[in-house]
Amino acid sequence: MRKVRAENGQALVEFAFVLPLLLLFLFAIIDFGIALNQQNADTNIANIAVRDAAVIGTTTSQTCGSTTETTLGAWVQCESTSIGGPALTSVCVGDIATSTSPASGTYTSGDPIEVKVTSSFSWLKIVSQASGGPSSSIASSATMRMEGSLTGTNPFLSPTCT
Repeated sequence: MRKVRAENGQALVEFAFVLPLLLLFLFAIIDFGIALNQQNADTNIANIAVRDAAVIGTTTSQTCGSTTETTLGAWVQCESTSIGGPALTSVCVGDIATSTSPASGTYTSGDPIEVKVTSSFSWLKIVSQASGGPSSSIASSATMRMEGSLTGTNPFLSPTCT
C-alpha cells in the first residue's frame, strides 16, 4: 500500500505534460524570428530595387552577375538570390499618386516611385517538410524619388503595380 501512495515520479509525469507546450513556444519564437528576418531581407531587396529604378531607371536592361536582365522583376530576383535573400513571388513598380499628380505610367524627375516585393514564408518548417505546413506571404515596399525623367514606356520598369 505504501508504494501505491508514494509520489516518486510525479515530477516526471508533470514534465511530460508541460514539455510539448514548452517546445511549441520555443519553436514559435524561432519561427517568428525567421519570419522577421525574411521581412528584413524583403525590405533590403526592395530598397536595392527602388534605388536602381530611381537612379538607373532610364536603362532598358541591367546586369546581375553574368546575366543581362531586361525587367526589374527578373533583376531583383537575381539580386535577391545572389545576396542570399528569399525567393520572391512578385516584384512590381509603381508611381505613387500625390495630391498634385495622379498615378500614371510615365515617370519624370522628382516623382516618387515605389517597388513592392513579395515572398512566401512557410511556417513550422520542421513540420512542413513532412506534411506541407501553412504558408503566408511576406511583403515589403520602398519608395524613392526618380532622379531622371523617362519618355515612353520603359520595359525595365515592368511589371507595374495595379
